[in-house]
Amino acid sequence: MDFEALAGLGWREGLIAIIALLAVYVVVAFLRIRRLKHDAPVADRFAAQSAAAAYAAMQEPALSEASSAEAAPEAAAAPAPPAFAWNEPPPAGAGQPAFESLEREILQLRKEVGSLRAEVLLLREEQRRELAQSHAPQNVSPLYSDAMQMAIRGQDAATIAQHCGIARAEAELVVALVRNQDTRDS
Repeated sequence: MDFEALAGLGWREGLIAIIALLAVYVVVAFLRIRRLKHDAPVADRFAAQSAAAAYAAMQEPALSEASSAEAAPEAAAAPAPPAFAWNEPPPAGAGQPAFESLEREILQLRKEVGSLRAEVLLLREEQRRELAQSHAPQNVSPLYSDAMQMAIRGQDAATIAQHCGIARAEAELVVALVRNQDTRDS
């Protein structure tokens, strides 16, 4: 095999080759399906029709043997779709207790979900309040964190300076910082 000849082929030739292979595959598949359709054994068709006739006879036991013998040739001559049990609707009372218990369980689950949602909302609001109360800037020195907390709570600069042991000017700066932050948030 000459690899140089294959190397000279482009993507267009490759695409044409793939399309040709797909067309051949479709033709072969179509011929096989057609052959299977024509080669279906006739005995299997009659076996299915006789099985359907036997099932219909079991469903209607009131028919006499003579009428069922007459029904078998009619079924073989003109096959009708059999009425199987799974094609019929279920009885009216079947499954009703199970359905009602499932409805009760769904209602119970909906109530539980509602109460859990209410609890989550309460916890979320509580968390927001706590966060708002303890909102101190991230870059505050640990030395001034108590001063910031007192300023957030509304303490004056003199009280903050006395309690935290810082200069009054520093306490006034902390109070001004908190006021500035409150006006920026609003």
